[in-house]
Amino acid sequence: MNKPKVSIIVPIYGVERYIERCAVSLFEQTYSNIEYMFVNDATQDKSIEILQNVIARYPTRQKNVQILTHQQNKGLSAARNTGLDSCSGDFVWHVDSDDYIAIDAVKQLVETIEQHNADIVIFDVNVVTVNRIYIERVGYANKMDYIRRLLQHIEKCAHWNKFYNADFVRQTGIRSDERIRLAEDYAVTPRLVHQAKKIAVLHEPLYFYETTNQASYVHNLTRASIESQYLADKILIEYFTSVPDADKYADVVSALPQRSMVSLIKNADRSSWPDILDVYSSYLSQSASQGMTLVNRTIFKLATGKHYHFLQGFLNFYHLVMRVRS
Repeated sequence: MNKPKVSIIVPIYGVERYIERCAVSLFEQTYSNIEYMFVNDATQDKSIEILQNVIARYPTRQKNVQILTHQQNKGLSAARNTGLDSCSGDFVWHVDSDDYIAIDAVKQLVETIEQHNADIVIFDVNVVTVNRIYIERVGYANKMDYIRRLLQHIEKCAHWNKFYNADFVRQTGIRSDERIRLAEDYAVTPRLVHQAKKIAVLHEPLYFYETTNQASYVHNLTRASIESQYLADKILIEYFTSVPDADKYADVVSALPQRSMVSLIKNADRSSWPDILDVYSSYLSQSASQGMTLVNRTIFKLATGKHYHFLQGFLNFYHLVMRVRS
């Protein structure tokens, strides 16, 4: 019997320092039936040249590799859609090109999704920092709780620790909104999880998430990026206020923009704070911040009060604590 085909979609932009490590981890997989969809999002560096050199080292994989090219940079949403439109696998996995995967990752994921007849497999990740690698476990009790945790920015909305049944994804009709150049997975993942009939959880850290790439989309916060996050919030609010079980998410959705604002401020330079506040100004309800943790509520109030000096000090302390804990 033929093994199911797995499509791995890899957007490429500005990753010449990382693409060799990523590609090697993909080509070294113990699972054989994989097609690789590399999407060149008009990268200006040597990423594609390096990738082609790696491909040449794996002749048995070459026939299953495609490099799809955007003539101009369109962002992650468009790159993911290009990959999805071109892939032909039974299962699909989005892997970011500055990250890498465990050697038996695909084998384990295929076994899990088939064993549970699942639409989605969610799994643990290894977080790669400057000093160490640590495991981040998925906190999954049930689908409703998990969706709430996604909307609260407690669980990662990233595509890369989700393994999808390709037919399920196509049937939902849910695609990345190409207007969104940051947080495109945040707008998509909660909706896909909501529509999934069966979800499997695999407590194995199969993915290595690189946090040190300063050229990545998440480390380059522009006004357009902030507006992308805002648009993602609006998409989720519209969706989760119109579904039949909207009452299960109403309290979380009401504070969703405030939580996103806080998440952006946590990870942005001080110079970006005025733009963040300006974009989110229509949603800055103090009452809606009451459902947040004490830390997030403090950040929210310092930010909306424009107490930037105190906010900077508080965030410095917060990030120090986070580094010690990790």
